[in-house]
Amino acid sequence: MKQRLYPHLFSAGIFFCLLGLIVHPQASLDASIKGLELWWTIIFPSLLPFFILADLLPQSNWMSSIGRMVQPVMKPLFNVSGKGAMVLLLGFTSGFPVGAKLSVKLYNQGELSFSDAQRLVCFTNGASPIFILGAVSAGLLHTPKAGILLLTAHYAGNFIIGIFAGRMIKETKGLKNTVLKTEHKSSLSFGSALQSAVAASVQQLMVIGGLIILFSVISSVAVKFHLFEIPAFILKELSLSAGISADWVSGFLLGILEISNGAATVAGDEKNLLVSCLAVLAIISFGGFCIHAQIIACIHQSPIKYKPFLLARIAHLILSPIIFLILIKGMNHSVSWLPSMSEQVIASPVKNQPFLLLNWFIEFGPVISIGAILLAAIVIMRQLNKPYKKTWR
Repeated sequence: MKQRLYPHLFSAGIFFCLLGLIVHPQASLDASIKGLELWWTIIFPSLLPFFILADLLPQSNWMSSIGRMVQPVMKPLFNVSGKGAMVLLLGFTSGFPVGAKLSVKLYNQGELSFSDAQRLVCFTNGASPIFILGAVSAGLLHTPKAGILLLTAHYAGNFIIGIFAGRMIKETKGLKNTVLKTEHKSSLSFGSALQSAVAASVQQLMVIGGLIILFSVISSVAVKFHLFEIPAFILKELSLSAGISADWVSGFLLGILEISNGAATVAGDEKNLLVSCLAVLAIISFGGFCIHAQIIACIHQSPIKYKPFLLARIAHLILSPIIFLILIKGMNHSVSWLPSMSEQVIASPVKNQPFLLLNWFIEFGPVISIGAILLAAIVIMRQLNKPYKKTWR
C-alpha cells in the first residue's frame, strides 16, 4: 500500500510546485532570492569551515587518542565509541547538518560502526548557539535574556535523545565494520587533503543551497495557496487552539516545513511571549523538512536510515519545550520574567555577541562565499585536468 501511495504523493507534490510557479511567478522569484540570500550571506560562510574540518578530521592521528580518552564517558552515556565525541562537539557548535556529514564520513572510513553512526545522527544535528542566541532570542524574540534557557533546553533535549537512542538502536551485526579500516588515512599530504576537503565541502554546500532555495519557494507557494490556513481553521473550529490565533497556527505549520519563516511568524506574537518561546523552540528542535532534506543529502550514500532521525526530531519537538518550562520553574522565576515584546528594549549588537557575529556574517559572508567558490573551482579544474597523485609517506 505504501509503495503504491508514495509515488502518487511525490507526483502530486511536483505538480503542486509547478502550478505554484506558474500561478505565482513573482512570489516564487522573491522566495528564491530570499533563500539564495540566506545561503549566500550566512549558511555558506558559517558552515564551510566546519565542513572542511569534518573532512580533515578523520585523517588526523589524534582521532584514536581522543577516542580512547573519552570512551569511558561516551560509551556508558550514549552507547557509542569515543570517536563519536568529535561528532558531538562539531555537531553542537556548528549546527545541522555537520553532525550527519561527519558521522557518515567516519562510518565510510571505518572509524564508526553503523549503529554508532545511526545513533549520532539522531542527536548531534541541532541548531547552533549562534542561531539560537543571535537570530532567535535577540533577532526574532527581541529577548536576549531568554537565549540561555532556549539553548539549554535545546541541548538538554538532544542529550536525552542521545541517551535513549543509545539503548533503543541496537547493534546491527550485518552492517558492523562493513567498511574496512583505512590504514592509509594519513598517507595523503596536507595540501592534497586540504584541496579535496575544500572542493568536497563547497560541492555539498551547493546542494544545501539548492535545497534552501527549493523549500523557500515551496513555503511561499503554500502560503499563497493558503494551505496552512486550512488546518488552522479546523483547529479553531474544534476549539483545540483556544487563545491562539489562526495566523499563529499557520506560522507553526510553516515552521515544520521551513524553520526561518515559521519561527519569524510565531515569534511575532507580542501578547504571549512564553507561547512564542515554546513554539520557536519546538520548530528549531524539529528542524523543518528543509533541514531534513539536507540530512538526507548527507546520508544517502550510506546505509544510515532517515526514519530514526525523523522520530528523534519529533521527540525533540515535544521534549525541549517541556525542559524549557521545567527550567523556568526550577529557577523559581514566574513566567512574568519574560517581558512583553512591546516593552523589551532590543539588545545592542555590541553587547550581544551572537547577534554581532550574525551581523558580521551578513556583511562579509558574500565575500567569503565568493572566495571559497573560486578556490573550489580552481581545485576541481586542476583535478580534472591532471591525474590525481597521492603523496605517500
